[in-house]
Amino acid sequence: MNVGTSYKPPKHLVGQPDGLLATLSLPKQPVDAHKETLAGFSYEVVKKLSTMAKIDEITIFQLANITFTKRKIKSENVLSSEQSIKLYVFIRTLDATLQLFDGDFSTAIQWLKSPSRALGDESPILMLSTPPGVEAVMDLIGQIKHGVIP
Repeated sequence: MNVGTSYKPPKHLVGQPDGLLATLSLPKQPVDAHKETLAGFSYEVVKKLSTMAKIDEITIFQLANITFTKRKIKSENVLSSEQSIKLYVFIRTLDATLQLFDGDFSTAIQWLKSPSRALGDESPILMLSTPPGVEAVMDLIGQIKHGVIP
């Protein structure tokens, strides 16, 4: 990413004002997101993300740190509120990371899995298990986006 150049959204997100969240029909506003995560996301969100990212559903659950019984989730067709919260955090973080890498899912996921000196040599994906960890990752993404490399 060149400093001083304007951001050009990835082609597949053009026309989607809120990026990945809008593409997956998930709310961006915190109050709406709160309500939807408590109600539980449809399993369709995982299927859509799997298709878009070209990674299998099990990997999405692993990346989002969600323990699950695939048979149970598929039969109920809805995630628990705890699973939905973890998935929402992962998708929000992935969305921010995709903006750094011009919509390249494989590069974004690789970055999330790689240790970062700015995060105490922890990988961003492992930091998503706590609210302070999520905040640290989102802060780091914001710093990189604005050319401030810690």
